[in-house]
Amino acid sequence: MDLIIVTDSLNSTQPLLQVSKKLGHRILKYIGSDDEVAGYVELMHPDALIFICNEMDRMALREMKSVGEKQPTPILVFTRDSKEESIAAAVKAGASAYIVDCDDPARLGSLLDVAKARFKEQQQLRDELKQTKNALSERKSVEKAKGIIMKTKNLNEDQAYNAMRKLAMNHNKRIGEIAEQIISAAEVLV
Repeated sequence: MDLIIVTDSLNSTQPLLQVSKKLGHRILKYIGSDDEVAGYVELMHPDALIFICNEMDRMALREMKSVGEKQPTPILVFTRDSKEESIAAAVKAGASAYIVDCDDPARLGSLLDVAKARFKEQQQLRDELKQTKNALSERKSVEKAKGIIMKTKNLNEDQAYNAMRKLAMNHNKRIGEIAEQIISAAEVLV
């Protein structure tokens, strides 16, 4: 597994480094939390990102969130910060696992596996949510376009829908695209 480690203290990474080598993981880069982490993730495509810090700070949270927006990647956080608000902020920023006071770096392998599994599940949920929102938005557009057609052409609901469906098939487009065009045209004409 290819890893990027984000830390401001290389001394704190030594136990993890030794375990990583034993497990056959490769450390692609060590960077500080004040570096542009998302840029390195986009460039190097690691399998996971490990943040090692004493406390969660705004910079680390900002970088985690940036990674999630630009190049979603499993993120493990090793810290001494057990405050509830820090944990919540890290999870909200994209942490897949949050480990407090890990005395046994040999657990790294299983922690990485858990983080990757959790990340995969979260990505699936995000994708499903996005698809659902898009479908709902498209359905609203179709309903609005049907209303416009019904009003302007004096058709009933089924006739308006069939007219849109026929247009979509004739132009090899989705019905949602046709609906958006009808709405745009109606806005220009009114």
